[in-house]
Amino acid sequence: MSKRFTERLIERIDQLDHRELGGFLLGLAREKGLLENIFNSMQEGLLVIQPEGTISLLNHSAARLLDIPADSIGRAFPVVIEDPGLQEIIEQGLEFPGQALVREFIMVHPQPRWVRLSRTGLNDGEGRFRGVLLILADITRQRKSEAETSLVERLNFLGHLTAGVAHEIGNPISSPFIHTQLIERQVRQLAEPQREKISRTISIIREELRRLDGIVRQFLKTLRPETLHLHENDLSEVVEEVADLVEEELRAKNITLVREYTRGSIRGRMDRNLIKQAVLNLIKNAAQAMPSGGEIAIRLERENAYLKLAVSDQGTGIPGEEIPRLFEPFFTTRETGSGMGLLVVYKAIRQHGGYVEVSSRPGEGTTFTIWLPRRPRKIKLLPAGKEK
Repeated sequence: MSKRFTERLIERIDQLDHRELGGFLLGLAREKGLLENIFNSMQEGLLVIQPEGTISLLNHSAARLLDIPADSIGRAFPVVIEDPGLQEIIEQGLEFPGQALVREFIMVHPQPRWVRLSRTGLNDGEGRFRGVLLILADITRQRKSEAETSLVERLNFLGHLTAGVAHEIGNPISSPFIHTQLIERQVRQLAEPQREKISRTISIIREELRRLDGIVRQFLKTLRPETLHLHENDLSEVVEEVADLVEEELRAKNITLVREYTRGSIRGRMDRNLIKQAVLNLIKNAAQAMPSGGEIAIRLERENAYLKLAVSDQGTGIPGEEIPRLFEPFFTTRETGSGMGLLVVYKAIRQHGGYVEVSSRPGEGTTFTIWLPRRPRKIKLLPAGKEK
């Protein structure tokens, strides 16, 4: 609403008849309605808190972001806004009116998300403090994208580094193998008591060398990009193959596999072996999270251009601060874990152009959700012939 428009109305209000006054009020309502539409169509959340702590202005984006009713105007902000971090920022703004603030922080209520916040003090024409203005923007997707880009870059670098290290380690490992064989031949000429003891030591050395060689090969295979062999497959059949492999083992651990899908309707182009590896690692990961048993639920569905696969457990859950690190090499939340299983999942799905989401709450279990592009085979049309 423009100041000039209001001044003109006040100056002439005594001279107006009912008809002219109605026209002015109609213009005022239109201008107010336009400003409200602009205000509520903004992607950023806008929130104004008066000096006494009540909400005087709130647009639709702020109401959605904070999960508060749109009619919260006039209510005290500590009653409506439950996030402790945001409450503290508002309190500081009211206590120090001249202090501006721009920062990014994690807002934990109604759900954890990254928020970019700008806070400024509002003064009237006479310089009196009238409250604080907060501008809020949800930057969770941006943060996730930056974190994923950083992880991909680190994995690419680690892949090149691993290839060189594996080559350098491979030669020293082969040499002790040969020498243990030579020692074994010499040991055969010794007397029985000494021969048995030394043979046992040689056997331990050989097994440890094999284990070291296996670790290097597995690490190299995990990080090295593989060629995709895309074929039309039904994702439910792939999951069933994995379930047949592990179901008996799960029963022995008092774990039930619950299928929440219909076979034969979840089709797309994929590398069957890579997806089987990913599903197998997700099920094993879920089983390890439930040492006392429970249920693992597998859900499949088609959602627009993606095939969606979710694996949920009833385990101990994962703390929120550890979730961003789950797909890092060697990071594990278990004492006996290698930190490579989820990396295999991440690499396989990323190679397909998909992505993985994780939702978890300590004590309530964890859900890993895979979004896999359907990649339908393009239909090649014959070129149009000339009309006769």
